[in-house]
Amino acid sequence: MKSFEIDSEVKYNAFYLYTFCDKSGKEYLSFLNYRTNQLYFYDWRTERFLHKIDLDAEGPNGVAQVSGYYIKDFDNIYVSSYAHNGLIKVDTTGQVLQKIPYGKTDDGYTVLPSYAPASHPYVAPVIIKNKFYITQQAVARFHDVEKTPVTVAIDTINHRNEALPLTYNILTKKEQEAGNTQFSRIFDGSHFIYSFYVSDHILVTSEDHSDVQKVPVRSRYINDATDKVPDNERGPQLYLELPRYGDLIYDPYREVYYRFAYPAVSLERDINWWGKAVYGRKKFSVIILDKDFQIIGETLFPEDIYNSFVFFVHKDGLYISRDYQVGLGNQSDDYMTFELFKIERTR
Repeated sequence: MKSFEIDSEVKYNAFYLYTFCDKSGKEYLSFLNYRTNQLYFYDWRTERFLHKIDLDAEGPNGVAQVSGYYIKDFDNIYVSSYAHNGLIKVDTTGQVLQKIPYGKTDDGYTVLPSYAPASHPYVAPVIIKNKFYITQQAVARFHDVEKTPVTVAIDTINHRNEALPLTYNILTKKEQEAGNTQFSRIFDGSHFIYSFYVSDHILVTSEDHSDVQKVPVRSRYINDATDKVPDNERGPQLYLELPRYGDLIYDPYREVYYRFAYPAVSLERDINWWGKAVYGRKKFSVIILDKDFQIIGETLFPEDIYNSFVFFVHKDGLYISRDYQVGLGNQSDDYMTFELFKIERTR
């Protein structure tokens, strides 16, 4: 179990939370407190708070209101902002080192400003040599959804944007009509892998996305993930009730993949569910895939305990947040707590 104390200024939202190492191998946990434009850093081993980075809203190092965050290491800290159409690289003092703008591709596609690096949905930028691979949302008022690329590569040396060939047209008609085009994306060192929330398949692509394989990864607890959320006052509740898939992440220490899945549930009617998605889903399972993307197991977790939207892989195993914070009222607002899960292999 890991428990990190948070102060009264932190509004719980761990959708921008990462673990990383410095050059000496020391491990850290970091997250964005988006309410105050601050980046928090903790010592992973001792669980002690270390320091904050205060990001200016105005002035020569101003980033306005931060909308997303990603950290690879202390030399690669990136935020996004509602006021800048691109990524902003900052240092450990909050100074702006570089602005990476989103522009147009050679074929005229305008890179959408809606991108925000996040750990849920897991759409952190992938950095390969001098290229940043960023995801794109499906926004019909900006671009034909079926022709919208799911990833754009930004060459920071030649200042070119390239729309990779995989588009939202990969979704079936039924999946498109479900009205939820969210997905997570990772890079395992060889492949980009996409987990669309309404699909029982994952997409495994080459680095340039010229080769795309659809691999079935169906949960035993979900029959159909394409039920549509109606546009009415019960929308926020139904968003948390309908069956869906979730993020897929890679565990390089055990050479396996974890895909989260969310079976259908019924939630209490006397709770206002607007904004409650930050605390995760009431019920979930984790599907485990081997290095060839074959299912080797699936575990259904107990309800009302874990926030499965907040997780990370460590050499110890898979850590999942225990801060569901809906219904039971026995979780603390003063700590972020993570429980460790390990794979048990059976014969």
